[in-house]
Amino acid sequence: MTKSLSRRRSLLGVGAVCAAPAIVPSYGLAQSGLPDMALRILVGFAAGGGAELMARIIAPQLERRLGRRVSVENKPNDSGAAAGEFLKKSLSDGSVVAFLPSTTLASKLAGMPFPFDSKSVLVPLTVAGTFQVATAVSAKIGVSTFAEYVAWLKAGPPERARLGTTTTDTYLTIYSMMIGRELGVPLEAVPQRGAAPLVVALKAGTLPAGLGSVTTLLQHNLGIRVKVLATSGSKRVSVLRNVPTAVELGYPSLALDEWYGFFASSDSPSPILAAWNRQLRAVLAEGEVIAALARLGLDVDTSTQEDAAARLASHQQAWKARMESFGMKPAD
Repeated sequence: MTKSLSRRRSLLGVGAVCAAPAIVPSYGLAQSGLPDMALRILVGFAAGGGAELMARIIAPQLERRLGRRVSVENKPNDSGAAAGEFLKKSLSDGSVVAFLPSTTLASKLAGMPFPFDSKSVLVPLTVAGTFQVATAVSAKIGVSTFAEYVAWLKAGPPERARLGTTTTDTYLTIYSMMIGRELGVPLEAVPQRGAAPLVVALKAGTLPAGLGSVTTLLQHNLGIRVKVLATSGSKRVSVLRNVPTAVELGYPSLALDEWYGFFASSDSPSPILAAWNRQLRAVLAEGEVIAALARLGLDVDTSTQEDAAARLASHQQAWKARMESFGMKPAD
């Protein structure tokens, strides 16, 4: 684990939950319903991001519950086909699950490379919780509200209309286009290779504004060099009570409530899929897990396998409609 990741946990007050628990005697397959072996949670991003922080809150609690090792492994996009082969071979025994945001699945519609899953078909196990996208600005542009940012955009040269994003995922590019359409100012999405480069650019003023998940930008919202002006949800985030939503600001079409979920291979035996759903939902219902994830901007919200599948299908349809509204043709 990197020093920066440890520091982030300390800042967010999740160290106690993330501490490695003592291993208790294994329940075994008969008790837990899961394979009696070490288990893994795969995160489709580089180390240090919000997804990994959340997975590392959940993993030790799951480990304590099951009495066996549960590790978190990063498998970002640039791992390519080799990582896809890893999933193909490892997911089918039911010992490995993936922890992914719904936005990553939406990117498949644009033909984007899918993290570590070039070979295996994933099925949802359960929704884990909802999150929002934050719009932040550099303190160097001298605005303190979203209305001031809009006025600043419209009063200046075209180069002001640059909006950094934390990933190359299509969803943030589309969302920046949605914002531009609503404001009447076409915005140029400027993808960065992760949250850290975006924050550096915002602090330096080389990018005037940016988009990222609340989890990603939360710790930098100090009002000194980076300031979050709005979030995308239908209601305010509990850890950003002073930040208005797009709906409150008069932009209901910019409402965007995304979610994280756990996924497994469609080759996994049905009883093991059901067991994962049961065990994950039990861990996510624990009070300390709910509180720790809330501090990262994730509101816990679990589901049955059937409800997760229906939610995913509805989510994909919504993103298809957004893409088509900009003349984009979704991939099959």
